[in-house]
Amino acid sequence: MPRAFSVAALAIAEGGANAVGAVRFTCAEAELEVELVRVAGYAEGFALGAVAAPVRFGVPYTAIRGLFRRGKALCVALDPSACSPHNCFVLARFEGDLPGVPGVTSPAAMEAMESAYRARLRARMASWIAPAPLGVLAAALAPDYLASGPLGTASLACLVALATWLALRFVARLATWGGPPSDRLRDALVAEMSHRMGFAADRLAASSPGSPVAPVFAPRPTPLGERPGREHRRGVEEGIDALPLRARVLVPAALAVIGIVATMAFVQRFAAPRDQPPAERQAARGVGQVTRGATAALLAAEVRERAEPSFPRCLCDRADSPLWRSGVPILSLLGSTGPDDGAGVIAPILKRDRADDAESEAGEGQGEASAEPGDAGVGPGDDGRDGGAPRPARGRYDFELAVVNNSGAPVSDFRVLLTFARRDRRGERAGITERGLFWEGALGPGRAVKWHVEAPGTEVKIEPGVTGNLDGETGVASPDAFFQLTRARYRVVRIHAAMMLAWLRDPRARDALVSLLPAASAEEATLDRIRRATADVISCSVAVEEGRLRACLFNGGVAPVRGVTLREVAAVEGSAPRSWPVAATLPVHEGVEVKLPLEGSAAPEELEVVPQDR
Repeated sequence: MPRAFSVAALAIAEGGANAVGAVRFTCAEAELEVELVRVAGYAEGFALGAVAAPVRFGVPYTAIRGLFRRGKALCVALDPSACSPHNCFVLARFEGDLPGVPGVTSPAAMEAMESAYRARLRARMASWIAPAPLGVLAAALAPDYLASGPLGTASLACLVALATWLALRFVARLATWGGPPSDRLRDALVAEMSHRMGFAADRLAASSPGSPVAPVFAPRPTPLGERPGREHRRGVEEGIDALPLRARVLVPAALAVIGIVATMAFVQRFAAPRDQPPAERQAARGVGQVTRGATAALLAAEVRERAEPSFPRCLCDRADSPLWRSGVPILSLLGSTGPDDGAGVIAPILKRDRADDAESEAGEGQGEASAEPGDAGVGPGDDGRDGGAPRPARGRYDFELAVVNNSGAPVSDFRVLLTFARRDRRGERAGITERGLFWEGALGPGRAVKWHVEAPGTEVKIEPGVTGNLDGETGVASPDAFFQLTRARYRVVRIHAAMMLAWLRDPRARDALVSLLPAASAEEATLDRIRRATADVISCSVAVEEGRLRACLFNGGVAPVRGVTLREVAAVEGSAPRSWPVAATLPVHEGVEVKLPLEGSAAPEELEVVPQDR
């Protein structure tokens, strides 16, 4: 009795298949035995059903309604009346008991089939999950010369996602294909089932006496001029034919698009026209003219270098400015009368009684109330007639107080004490009122908090609970934190943020300064100092030594500066500022130390470096 032919295969979700998993086909003498080892129901557009238990059933060979190949896969369709619901299979990765091939009866073989099915399932899931994140990541990391603008970035993301999807789908198909042994088992199963169905001559009867001899088929002739490596190339062509039509169309299209983008990037990077240097433009007009021009330029540069005195080099962290001459405090206290007030002056609102009004109308005279050193504000008062002593002014405070943490560490649970008072006829403080402000929790670096304060009095003293200036231990908040403060509601906080960006020499300080324009008259002095501190060329380390003015002139721009004027910023309007021309070349991101004659012993309060071309 002939031995039954048994083959195990992997049912995949393709075409009209309604089962996925590991199956086994056995060509017995009377019927085709189908064993569903690990099979789940499948229908396109629906979720997978529950995994069925191993089951075996047999169908007659006349119940085979379809047997054909689709690329590397074998499609088998059975009559629904003979078996249901699993009757349509798309088979791949065949393993069997042919000579030289491992058998399917061992548990290890079936475990290999299940592992192959799980690997294919993971590859298919990755083909749907991975393309979008990889496309976004590639677009984010791509250089500007490869993809720029919203359209270019989106196109690159879509291209990478499409290529990733096609590559993972192709990997899933390659993992499903079992190699040449699987192809031989597939062809053997087709031949065996065809023989059982009666579509091939009986090979056994051909060997018995008196029976007709089965026709002998000659091997396919080898085409003339065929090269020895033709079999390998044919296998590659069959692997390409195994891909579906859309993959065979999209893969070349994706490769073509990738090639076009890579070519454009290469051309733009290495073959784009560049500005011709002056020497090359002169060379196009003649070698003699180039030589004469280059010689003249060298001579002029040599003469200029000999004429310019040599100065020692120096560096500047920031410009010398009255804004931070005494240091930057850990907590900055900023007062204002409202969101649009950026002057930072806390002044009382004065009031007078009826007698004072009458005396004021009669022209008795007016005076000012005095304040102790350290008071934040003093308001004017009216003179009275009571034993020759002036009548003290009366008033009240109504303002907003903001506190900014300039340090690089959070400040937790701090207090601010405000002491309000007025002056009596003897000039002593009277009517003292205290207001305590408390912030519970941590105030992060570069963050601000605000209180609304109301109290009677004509003078106020503000004492923060945390004192001291920024140093190496406390550190300073990041420039990004101060840049966020430039969007604060209160103008006085925005001005403070621009000042701190200038103190840190952050290039965004200029944008913050422009956003504060136009400035009120009370703010012009502060904004002008911020503008001078953010200039490309600044001065620092200003000091008076032996009757001479020593300073470091630093060029923070992108081009050398030849010749500058060091000019004094007059503290009092109407006074003539002093100036010192300096015939020196300031290299990029370097400074020179100069010593200039000083008229008088007083050092300038603030200096400004002006290039000679301005």
